[in-house]
Amino acid sequence: MLNVADLSVRYGAIQALERVSLEVPDQTVVAVLGSNGAGKSTLLRAVSGTHKLHKGRIEHGTITHDGQRLDKLNPAATVARGVVQVPEGRRIFGRLTVEENLRAGGMGVKNRRQPPARDRVFELFPRLQERRGQLAALLSGGEQQMLAIGRALMAQPTLLLLDEPSLGLAPQVVEQIGEIILEINRQGTSVLLVEQNASMALRVADLAYVLDVGEVSLHGTAEELAATDKVQRLYLGHSADEHGGSGGAPAAKAPRRSVARLSRWAG
Repeated sequence: MLNVADLSVRYGAIQALERVSLEVPDQTVVAVLGSNGAGKSTLLRAVSGTHKLHKGRIEHGTITHDGQRLDKLNPAATVARGVVQVPEGRRIFGRLTVEENLRAGGMGVKNRRQPPARDRVFELFPRLQERRGQLAALLSGGEQQMLAIGRALMAQPTLLLLDEPSLGLAPQVVEQIGEIILEINRQGTSVLLVEQNASMALRVADLAYVLDVGEVSLHGTAEELAATDKVQRLYLGHSADEHGGSGGAPAAKAPRRSVARLSRWAG
């Protein structure tokens, strides 16, 4: 579905990405791990076409989605092609209601009806339906993250880009975010997930990449990366030797939970 080939992105004198290649096969979850400054958000910005808003410039490489070039499109055209980003920090419209935020998420999408998309969002997030008339600024942190994801789903994406969805949230809510990602994927949407919470990311992902100072240093299945000493030591908080050898213990995959289970998310 998505193919990033030899991508290099620069902000002025700063080289943010250097010859990065990555693939998101159809109907998979792909996680991108890395520390602050590794280039994770830059990667999503380049895919969504928003890098120019941050004064970024693609120096080299291509980005294609279903065989069509994305790196020459503006953000609105990228959304129209079914690639939608949930930015870091949620970026909801605090002075608008939940309903108005959701309506805004589908405004620029042509030839698509909003009611079915809204029904899907309310099925995933019953709390949003309960609070549809409430100002977004008055929601809890978890509820605001629900709204940010729900607003993106209003555009009915085939590829959802998630930038640090667990940032600043309690561990229980982070676990529930993982369940939501699995359910969105189960319903047919591919996901490119940028995360510092490696435990959650590797639990929900099929494939994973590690970015290190703008370059891909590791990639493979989520289980393979979870078993490497580097990932266990730097991102999971222990070494492979603690699990009886260099192979380590792969992260357990979370079950594909039902919408009924997801409805417990209270924010």
